[in-house]
Amino acid sequence: MKTTFRSLLATALLATASLVATAQPSAPAATTPDTARLVLPASLINPINTQSFESFRAAVLPLVKQMADKQVVAMGEGTHGTAEFYRLRFWLTRILMEEYGFKQVALENDYTDTYQLNEGLRKPKAAVAPLMKAHLYSIWQNQETAELLTWLQGYNRQHRRQLQVRGIDAAYVLPEAHELSALAARYPQSGLQDLTSQLTKAAQLQDSVWAGLNTKGYKFPRQRWLSSGLEGYYVADKIQKALPAARLPRKQREKAQAFALDAKMGFDVFYQFTVLKRDVSRDSLMAEMTRSLVPGQNDKVIVWAHDAHVSRKIAMADDPNNGGGTGAFIERMLPGKYFVLGTSTATGTFAATTDRHITRTSPMASYSLEAPLAGSWEQTLGAVAAPVFYLQTQALGAQNLKRPHRFVGYAPSSGKNDYANFKLSEAYDALLFVRQTTAATPLR
Repeated sequence: MKTTFRSLLATALLATASLVATAQPSAPAATTPDTARLVLPASLINPINTQSFESFRAAVLPLVKQMADKQVVAMGEGTHGTAEFYRLRFWLTRILMEEYGFKQVALENDYTDTYQLNEGLRKPKAAVAPLMKAHLYSIWQNQETAELLTWLQGYNRQHRRQLQVRGIDAAYVLPEAHELSALAARYPQSGLQDLTSQLTKAAQLQDSVWAGLNTKGYKFPRQRWLSSGLEGYYVADKIQKALPAARLPRKQREKAQAFALDAKMGFDVFYQFTVLKRDVSRDSLMAEMTRSLVPGQNDKVIVWAHDAHVSRKIAMADDPNNGGGTGAFIERMLPGKYFVLGTSTATGTFAATTDRHITRTSPMASYSLEAPLAGSWEQTLGAVAAPVFYLQTQALGAQNLKRPHRFVGYAPSSGKNDYANFKLSEAYDALLFVRQTTAATPLR
């Protein structure tokens, strides 16, 4: 499981260097968890009615009030392809945006790609589905995510207060190269043309390799890829350093700084691998991008990402750089201003891909979840009478035991290798559980 959560590019880079044997290795050995039968007292369970938005809102209002004063509210997903996780997070996001002043929702998706999606949604008569296919990883290309974006689009057309969709990841680098090149051409006095031209050249190779890695038998010039990626990192760094003095309007400079940061993050794996001789921490990079979205004390953002990322605890104990824990970095950056909600399920179906690396075009299909592991949190929570509920992890008390907890990524696997031993309170402030779930609905 662990390479599902490591740097998207690092997985490919290290695999080509024969440092990683397979795309989905077994989870690491962990301390023996408590697997005795556990019965949760009814007082811990907060049932949720999901028959309508109104009934859902009434049930989760105490939970929402806990989130309201935080700068970063992270909403996890126990799989990358569960319809209910997308829909219920949309409803929570809508409440926070309509009633508690949140204006940004950030996806586990490339930052600049998502910026272009956000800008596209603002255009008159813009169709949501084509924009999603052009700018989102395929894990987001479903009807449930379309509901969120359609609502955002409609809200913005009716209100002066504008809502934004953001990204916190860095996989593709051509989008930011194109945005920076456009700014350099529009403002030639900035003196950025040569640097953005160099960045575009490196980005073209980078993104073409990334697109080809899922193709069986694909071959590429590895050494040229390494040297070009390292050059891309240094160019992005030069752009970052040049921007404070570049002759750009303030708002355009702020945009350029975000694009340059995204580019540097996208190429960071090559710097870490070639110069520092180590793997890159995707979670630290996503935390850095999240932090950039809330520069002021009154700024807020809602983050949608996998449970393993939003967790305060590293999911894969033997892989501290890449085993999850974006939430741990954010907590250190913004102590006391971070709230994390995990989500989980026991049975049903989920959408996943057999592609080794997630892209915008990875084909998604429905798969059945394997039965929960004996003694796991999923087995315990699945035995609760309420089909949908949330619980406060700090209220578990004596039941706050270290038990197997399932993390299903974008691959079809959901068996014994997809668990890590957790006390829920170490990972989340609260957990939303849906006993039986369905695969995300393919985008029409």
